[in-house]
Amino acid sequence: MATGPVESTVTTINSGTVEAQSQAALAFGTVGRIAKIYVTLGSKVNAGSLIAELENADLKAIYKETEKELVRAEELFKNGLVSISNLDSAKRAREVSRLNYEKTVMKAPFAGLITAMDLKPGEFYQSSTNASNKPAVQIIDLKKRIIKGEIDEVDLQKVAIGYLARVKIPAMKNQIFKAKVTNVVPFVSTAKDQDRTSQIELEIIEANNDGVLIPVGASADVEIISEAKDNVKILPAGVFMGTGKTRNLFKIVKGKLVKQEVKLGLGNYERVEVLSGLTENEVVARPLEGVEMVDGMKVEAIEKKWP
Repeated sequence: MATGPVESTVTTINSGTVEAQSQAALAFGTVGRIAKIYVTLGSKVNAGSLIAELENADLKAIYKETEKELVRAEELFKNGLVSISNLDSAKRAREVSRLNYEKTVMKAPFAGLITAMDLKPGEFYQSSTNASNKPAVQIIDLKKRIIKGEIDEVDLQKVAIGYLARVKIPAMKNQIFKAKVTNVVPFVSTAKDQDRTSQIELEIIEANNDGVLIPVGASADVEIISEAKDNVKILPAGVFMGTGKTRNLFKIVKGKLVKQEVKLGLGNYERVEVLSGLTENEVVARPLEGVEMVDGMKVEAIEKKWP
């Protein structure tokens, strides 16, 4: 038996999914022929950056003209040469022309990465989605990623906002990231009778040292730490028989197996806290696959240090 840290953990029933904090499908506000595209798939853009625009020379000219007319009307109003209604009319004309022009221009709503680009210069634009119902242009942010997943209903009370977690991303060579729980939905889904689950969200709090973004849509294996202790008596989870907090194991005493009842505390699939039933120097037998262990069986002990 060893002394060390032990944790009680909760895992998602299936792999979670990496998502961006902000994600948007972009579209023009009107129909028209595509004149220019300023980015490509995978481009990083700043907030307000031009993505694409339709043919709009006439609308741009009208907008510039109404801006000049507004400046002229404001000057005349200051000198008492036109009424307030004339000034308001100039303001409305400028606003209408601005809105009509901006419908032909697509801009990035936030700094991010272009993850879909299905526009081509010269094509006639009619809709924000194509035949497969996918957005023609999509952008995701460059912030730390969030993870969405589901936990079993029996684990709902074991998880709370702020709990730390480990997230393994297979698409990142199984790199493990630190995360924390940011949302626990207090609702049990009955969509699947055999798998009643609750949704959780986590935020990655440890950035990748290589500066590589975690890909959105990637799977994520989530392990949430619900409770932890340090410097307690621990044993490998595989040495115990039975279920619950009171279980049995086999000690090795003078070359024979001796069945022993123990009481357990915190634990997970790897290690478990032993509250009582063993002393620190006693040797415990690890079951071997295909070998039935019985009380009084003679054995030859090969001690291995653990953990």
